[in-house]
Amino acid sequence: MTAMTARLFAKTSNWMVHGIHTACAVLVVVFAASVFLVLDASVEQANKFGQATERKLVQQEFQHQIDEIVKYQAAVSIWDATVAQIRSAEFSKYFVERQLRNRLWSEFGFSWTVFVPTGKPAAIAINRGEEVSPDKADTLLFWIDDLVYEATQNYWGAMKKTDGGFIIRKPAADPDLLSPELPFIHASDMRMVDGRLSIVVVQAVLPRSLFIPAGFEQPTLMVSVKPISDKMLSIMSDRLGISGLHVVKQDELKDDPTAYTPVGKGFTDGPFLVAWQPNAPGPTIWEAVMPKVALLSTLAAISMGFIAWRFGMLVRALQRSEASNRFLAKHDGLTGLANRIGFQEALEAFTNTDRNGPLSIIAADLDKFKTVNDRFGHAAGDAVLKTIAQRFRDRVGDRGIVARLGGDEFMVILRDVSNREEALAIANGMVIDAQIPIPYNNLLLQVGSSAGIAFYPQHGRNLRNLVHSADMALYQAKNSGRGRSVIFESEQPEAVAPEETQSAA
Repeated sequence: MTAMTARLFAKTSNWMVHGIHTACAVLVVVFAASVFLVLDASVEQANKFGQATERKLVQQEFQHQIDEIVKYQAAVSIWDATVAQIRSAEFSKYFVERQLRNRLWSEFGFSWTVFVPTGKPAAIAINRGEEVSPDKADTLLFWIDDLVYEATQNYWGAMKKTDGGFIIRKPAADPDLLSPELPFIHASDMRMVDGRLSIVVVQAVLPRSLFIPAGFEQPTLMVSVKPISDKMLSIMSDRLGISGLHVVKQDELKDDPTAYTPVGKGFTDGPFLVAWQPNAPGPTIWEAVMPKVALLSTLAAISMGFIAWRFGMLVRALQRSEASNRFLAKHDGLTGLANRIGFQEALEAFTNTDRNGPLSIIAADLDKFKTVNDRFGHAAGDAVLKTIAQRFRDRVGDRGIVARLGGDEFMVILRDVSNREEALAIANGMVIDAQIPIPYNNLLLQVGSSAGIAFYPQHGRNLRNLVHSADMALYQAKNSGRGRSVIFESEQPEAVAPEETQSAA
């Protein structure tokens, strides 16, 4: 080989080496850029999916709070005793003290309770447990005049003429949905009342029979205001598995990176926004993957296998995130029981697969739970809920499904159980389970429980009516002294204390 040939070969070899180096460098850069772009898109989609799920859960939680306030108010507004007060010359001191102050304010925290006859000034107003001059409610009534109008229209729209007067129609049955068990005559929304975001419910006062004699059809409306306290927001945050749930203004979101969603209709001073710190998987993914991506840019020989492994980790992380979100959407984050969505799906599954099979429902909630929460704190309350949830789950076993619908409210679906004695034994067992003291920080926490039982199809041909019957039986159990089980009857529920079926439990 001549010197010229050697120099030409060396030059060609160097060119090939540089070309390969350049090609490898370009390949590594292109590969790293591709990985970066894919990761960025994946993280963005994961963050969007997580926030969308959390947003839906927050909206459902606020709607659940509104539905609960409607139920609490209906216990007073759809009641013969309240109708008698409306038709008398004035409200009795006993009624005001017992129902409006002790119950609605002390127990449920309603900051305002106002009774307003149609077209007239307020008849009585209770503000934070104290009876005030009715004209002090004028400002409140001014800002909710749209709800007053809506509730009035709903009332007249639900009225049907009958012999001797009128009857209020209930919602039409729908076998595919769980509609409210009460007549749809209320109006509700989120409003700013006394500087606090609050739930406002307006509903006509009716007798339990829903029959209105001729001459008494002009309604008196009951207005209830329940403030959304910081404590309520904290409880909702814990229940949803998010942090920092709070109310914000529109202009505060400019520099606020939190997730947010509107609540309320926004007819007058809204819509209102609630924000929280999202559980976004993006930062975790970036923290885990980016150092490896940087390493892959310099180690081209092992980059493909390494990236494949990292992508496998990314897919598994996204799958775990999605599975966790799906689980949270249908289960209670504190107890692991089915939540309201999971409960509804279980009932719908029965409708679709075994409509003619036996089924019974137990509605239960805890007695004296609020006392434990107030005295020992929410950590103690959570310990009580988790312990009793496990006891209920063990009690029911594979005979059905236990769900926690919110707060201390539980619901049990018993498949293939139509025997009154068996269902009553389970319900009384649950009552006894709740009465067993719960160890907590060298203390023994004591609560109780009441339960209502309904059977399909005796107490409801559709599942909404069945759940309503169980709820009505539960109300009867609590009104009969608590710590007992009640089987729903069309005329009068049958109350049974736990000791009467102790052996069966």
